[in-house]
Amino acid sequence: MKQEPETFSPTGKTNGAANLTADITNVHGGARSLKAISTGANEYSVQLQSDDIATVIGHSYEVSMWIKGTAGGNTVRISTSGGTAVYGNAFTVTTGWQACILSFTATATATKINLDLGKGTDTFYVDDVAVYDITTAPTLDFILNGNLEAGTGDTFTNWSKYNGAANLTAETVEVHGGVRALKAVSTGANEYNVQLVSDAMNLVVGRNYTASMWIKASAAGSTVRFSTTATSASYGPNTTIGTTWQQISYTFAAKSASTRLNLDLGKSTTTFYIDDITFIGANITLANEKFENETSKAVFYPNPVQDNLNISSDSNVKSLIISDSTGRTVKTIKDAQNIQSVNLSGLSSGLYILSTDNKQTFKFIKN
Repeated sequence: MKQEPETFSPTGKTNGAANLTADITNVHGGARSLKAISTGANEYSVQLQSDDIATVIGHSYEVSMWIKGTAGGNTVRISTSGGTAVYGNAFTVTTGWQACILSFTATATATKINLDLGKGTDTFYVDDVAVYDITTAPTLDFILNGNLEAGTGDTFTNWSKYNGAANLTAETVEVHGGVRALKAVSTGANEYNVQLVSDAMNLVVGRNYTASMWIKASAAGSTVRFSTTATSASYGPNTTIGTTWQQISYTFAAKSASTRLNLDLGKSTTTFYIDDITFIGANITLANEKFENETSKAVFYPNPVQDNLNISSDSNVKSLIISDSTGRTVKTIKDAQNIQSVNLSGLSSGLYILSTDNKQTFKFIKN
């Protein structure tokens, strides 16, 4: 689809049209982004609106956009039109790229997404707007060695003993799956006095994730909790554990792109057995608006990927840049003849964005 320089098909400028223009310098992915000059009035005074998106009544959706400001400190929001309108919370924009996210439940079969950019006196840059159907989306487990099978002796690969190391040992009898579990002897003091912590995971700030584990205790009535180690920590509720295997979970919105999951097992006087830990997030499924001009067609596969990402394009890909979920460049290939495969075995697990010289942008998960 051919686009004029200041248009963004299939989106429409519903308010403040003169303040919404294309930008080719401040981009998050591809070659174009949206430049929005805010007016300091109402959120909707400068507003870009999508075409109708087919939605299923009762399904949960998540909308995200990547945004940064020239000055920082001003706010934007995402809202919806169609059915019962939903208005996101004020999101404070900084001078670096961040993901702003709105979660909503569809009340109509067609929903428009509004980027409300008018409340403030800043210039915003917006890119890579995406819509996710959380109800039907394929999910990804971000935890490595969640079944605790990898490791020797009393060590667990991809996990660290932050506190009470002597109380955290391997168990080969009381297991939920496989041949190894974690045995944790609690101390009766603070939750964090006996604590097993995962490797850092690359998450998207503001997106919901669910941690779960199978657990049982030698005596009923004691409690454990999930928490996170990040720029700003999250703490789940204390959950009472019985003497038979049960699955407990905790859902939270990520506060930092680099986040560790903590199993806080110290606040009791019993022995716990833990196995089959997961940390689940959604993968993109529905739409992605990159504000690009017409580009050549390309297919990237597989997604998720473990080692090699393949590229099939109707024009040669001669250079590419891969960035992590924070916008940091992690891999660059320049001046090639035709890139058809990229070795990603050296990347950590997480969400990444690949941009090519022929204006293709692709989001993928590295396992």
